[in-house]
Amino acid sequence: MTRAFCAACWWIAVCLLMACGPSAGTLLPKSGGRPYETLVVYNNVEAGHLVAHLLSADADVLPQAEPCFDVSLVDSVHFSEALRLARSIVIVTVDPTMFTKTRLRYERNVWATGQTVAYVNTPDVEQLRQKQTLLGHQLTTLLTRAEMANRVSQLLAGHNPKADSLVTRLTNLRMNIPTDMLSSKQGKRFVWLSNNAATGMQNICVYTYPGATLDITTLLAMRDSIMRINLPGERQGMYMQTVTGSVKSGMEKTRLGTVLTARGLWEMHNDAMGGPFVLHAYADTARRQVIVAEAFVYAPEMKKRNLIRQAEASLYTLRRR
Repeated sequence: MTRAFCAACWWIAVCLLMACGPSAGTLLPKSGGRPYETLVVYNNVEAGHLVAHLLSADADVLPQAEPCFDVSLVDSVHFSEALRLARSIVIVTVDPTMFTKTRLRYERNVWATGQTVAYVNTPDVEQLRQKQTLLGHQLTTLLTRAEMANRVSQLLAGHNPKADSLVTRLTNLRMNIPTDMLSSKQGKRFVWLSNNAATGMQNICVYTYPGATLDITTLLAMRDSIMRINLPGERQGMYMQTVTGSVKSGMEKTRLGTVLTARGLWEMHNDAMGGPFVLHAYADTARRQVIVAEAFVYAPEMKKRNLIRQAEASLYTLRRR
């Protein structure tokens, strides 16, 4: 599967994961554990540690190294009823009598609601090692999408209608903003929303600029210009800017259609502030404008992986009215 195809299937995968959720009246218990924790269950120690290593690779574009997932390991003999309630489980089985190729599949809600169980089946460790690059990408993509889908479901169920309406008035689109984002600021073709927390500050900005095409160079230039005007620092000469060379971009399919995504680092010029950001840019050809929805985090005292991913989920709720 190519990287481009994976990106094109992002929103389809999120919707499928949400659709596979528990039906009303299910008797399954609720899954446990924190977001982006996963349990690796193995019948072969070497294989189990190999998969755990793949899941522990550094997450993309964070100011300090953080793993994609926080991984725990257990052998299949000690995979107890309590451990089966984990929200994210990867079961690694090495068996040459059952498997001829290394395969990955997954199921939802096997032992608990809100749960994703991935199965890595392989005839031997050597073949698993040969497939590790592709397998690592597939596993981290699958489990990240599952976590994102869970968060999107939470946002659809409970959000901030007042903040939502600010986005709608600006863009004529719908978006679900977290309930704790109670602070806001409006500017020309711009709205900022934030939880304004003393620790772990999460922010969402939505803004527009004239244009009918998506181009990463133009997008980043407009981002810096718009943020400089609307989110200045505490003193004159301080302003937000994109860290040069930090950005990774691509195209994805969402409810809106094709969006340009960018993930990178921001910093405050002439100040020590900074952190990660992620944005989605959509070309509204009918109104000849580009609509940008961006999440960014300021949390110098904390790890940032979960904070930015939690805020990022709101970007996937952006849709037509």
